[in-house]
Amino acid sequence: MVFRKSVRYRFGDIDDAGIGYYPTLLHYFHCCFEDWWSDALGTPYPTVLHEEKLGFPAVNLDVDFLSPVRYGDEPEICLTIVKLGTTSVQFGIWMENEGRVMCRARITTVAVDMDTMAKRELPESWRKRLTPLVDPDAYPA
Repeated sequence: MVFRKSVRYRFGDIDDAGIGYYPTLLHYFHCCFEDWWSDALGTPYPTVLHEEKLGFPAVNLDVDFLSPVRYGDEPEICLTIVKLGTTSVQFGIWMENEGRVMCRARITTVAVDMDTMAKRELPESWRKRLTPLVDPDAYPA
């Protein structure tokens, strides 16, 4: 399953070269990740963090910048689960505009206890909800 969210690149998102500032690209990827929790899963990420004491910090980023994003572009951010491990979730997140992939990332996160930041197994309740969403073929090669 692919979750999609549109964004608009504004003046403050662009660097002096006239293209999307790369930290902003990663920020929008994280915004999509947060929206996915509430919009696709029905549980806001702050609820997962603060009430369930479950967090998913990134432990590895593999990012390819393929095409510049420019002021006024309105790309979609797309998210899928590429791999589900015992304690980790690897997300595939990419930005596309008019069918062209502009940037893509594999972001590996690890499940942690938010009180101790210790790695923990993915709770069975979340494993059951996430397993049907794993779709590695959706991530653009």
